[in-house]
Amino acid sequence: MYSQDYVLEAARSGLSPSEAERFLSEFDSMDLAGAADRLTLEVAGDTVTFVNNVVVNYANVCVAGCAICAFYRPPGHPEAYVRSPEEAARIVSESGAKYGVTELHINGGFDPELGIDYFEELFRAVKSASPGIAIKGLTAAEVDFYSRVWRMSYREVLGRLRDAGMDAMSGGGAEILDEEVRRAITPYKFNAEAWLRVQEEAHSLGIPTNATMLYGHIEEPRHIVKHISEIRDLQRKLHGVLTFIPVKFVPWNTQLHRDGRVKGPAPPELDVKVTAISRLMLAGEIPRISAYWTSVGKRMASILLLSGANDLVGTMLNEEVLHSAGSGEGSTLDELAHIVREVGRRPVQRDTFQRALREL
Repeated sequence: MYSQDYVLEAARSGLSPSEAERFLSEFDSMDLAGAADRLTLEVAGDTVTFVNNVVVNYANVCVAGCAICAFYRPPGHPEAYVRSPEEAARIVSESGAKYGVTELHINGGFDPELGIDYFEELFRAVKSASPGIAIKGLTAAEVDFYSRVWRMSYREVLGRLRDAGMDAMSGGGAEILDEEVRRAITPYKFNAEAWLRVQEEAHSLGIPTNATMLYGHIEEPRHIVKHISEIRDLQRKLHGVLTFIPVKFVPWNTQLHRDGRVKGPAPPELDVKVTAISRLMLAGEIPRISAYWTSVGKRMASILLLSGANDLVGTMLNEEVLHSAGSGEGSTLDELAHIVREVGRRPVQRDTFQRALREL
């Protein structure tokens, strides 16, 4: 059995994929967490950050039909919707006035009827109504889909979205960066190579990005390690990834659950191991590793803050995607700060770009 000191030294030297897979498969979760926590304090200090944000899903119409998604509705479905730019701007403006949010997190489905003018109008409407709001969205998956529908290059799509007011990209759509897994869970989405290409194009245009990983479905340890390795290589090349966010798969109301391929949520031990190995592999490459409380729950999030995570993403007001799968709820700055203080860390409200605003 490996000691915490052994694991910590391996991480300091640059954890290889083979070592990471061995640790993930064989090492005790609490010992792995302990090593990751020590590394977090070394490379990032004792603060835990989060942003005050509101989530707007501009549409739930999607033609991808992914087996992991409970949120989407096919075109023409009675529950399908597309928000007008004015409605989205109103939600953000009201959230700013009532809760003081500083970020709009905006994503949706793959709706082939939407043109780029829709997104330009949407972002400009938000910026006009709430000039101080940072817009984080779209995902690389959306950029790829719409670039094909609109017959535009990634660069043209991203440049026009940036000019309309998009400040950063959210990290969704990465799922697991392995084609074997992607063919099973998202067969009609783009491939892993395209996700990485969109990220690179965004960085070349000065658009910072985030990266996610969806775990706890049909993947194996080797797929998790491969995904994190790809993110590490991307960050070493471009230095523009703001946060790495492991997202636990919530199976309820999804096709994977209906088909019996996933019986229920992954055990808490996997949450701990995934967060820990993310920190140990990424070390100081990406200082902020997030505990995504909307998928693991607030109680587990507090454990993950002692397992390598040092970010709670945000208040996530109005979140709908995970809510559709039976998880997720809004929070407040005070609630998140309380979670942080309970584990002996310092809560810091940040902005979209990882800049500290104030300690709570």
